[in-house]
Amino acid sequence: MALEILKADQLSPLLLQEIENFLDDQDTAHLFQYPQWSNGAMCAVLRDGGCLKWFGTLGIHFPLGRKMFWSRAMIANRGPVCDDAGLWHAETEELSQQMVQRRFSYLEVSPDWVLPLSTAKRGFDGSVWEQTGAERASLRLDVTRDEDEIFAGFRKVTRYEIRRAERSGISAAAASTDAEIDEFLALYARLAARKAFSPEPADTLLRQIRWLIGGSRGVLLLARSEGSIVGGTVVGRAGRHCWYVWGATDNEAHTCVGHLLQWNALLWAKAHGCIEYDFGGYTPGATSGPAWFKAGFGGTVVRFVAPHRRVIRRGRYRVSDLFSRIR
Repeated sequence: MALEILKADQLSPLLLQEIENFLDDQDTAHLFQYPQWSNGAMCAVLRDGGCLKWFGTLGIHFPLGRKMFWSRAMIANRGPVCDDAGLWHAETEELSQQMVQRRFSYLEVSPDWVLPLSTAKRGFDGSVWEQTGAERASLRLDVTRDEDEIFAGFRKVTRYEIRRAERSGISAAAASTDAEIDEFLALYARLAARKAFSPEPADTLLRQIRWLIGGSRGVLLLARSEGSIVGGTVVGRAGRHCWYVWGATDNEAHTCVGHLLQWNALLWAKAHGCIEYDFGGYTPGATSGPAWFKAGFGGTVVRFVAPHRRVIRRGRYRVSDLFSRIR
């Protein structure tokens, strides 16, 4: 077995397909680990007997800016991926050793492991890894049940809002053209300005949505009222799990638009053989806002292992950390 590190934009179509097949077969895979999701990333690949056994998409991070290239780090967002815990740790160790030769400062990982960890999945060694953030939480809904049973499990007001949207003539359908994607991106940009958050660059979003809807990897659902787009939702799947990624509604739209879009997203996940729908983050105990909205659909609160960092070159890391604190 040999761990290879390759540039994501240099992967052959055959290898890309092999990676997709591997990730679709792993329970701990996440949408963000597919090479097509990231731009300018590296990919770490392990084969044994000609078969892929371990994989990671690794973003390159420059804490002090690209001019300070000596401070660069590798970050695996929701990865690396390998259901075999022993192999996961062994190859992450191998990756760390290769990073020494490549002069990286540190490695940060955040595998999509649900807590509590099973006895088969060993935790992080505190003498090697340091926790760098809090545990994540999300809300997951079983979509293997009958549609009527899923709908009956929603909060009463959620069911009402979905039916109200349908009675109002609001429809939700999958987008298929760049013009429709552009309409959603404009809607999303207006939401970002209204809510004062910084969205990803439009060209990045366009590339990611194109990839999602180019096959059966995901869908952009658009809600229309009297021919005008009043909302949109993007979801994507990894294997048999589906994630809510982005959503936006018009400032003047009725609240029922979001309910109708989520209902159709759940139906899309079910129709594509998924077993669970992840609402993409959740704040347990919230009584208002997005978390309260998501809770209306039911589901189970799940928590994930916190991100962990392994310092590769401690001297450079200390200097980088000192500069970051000063700035």
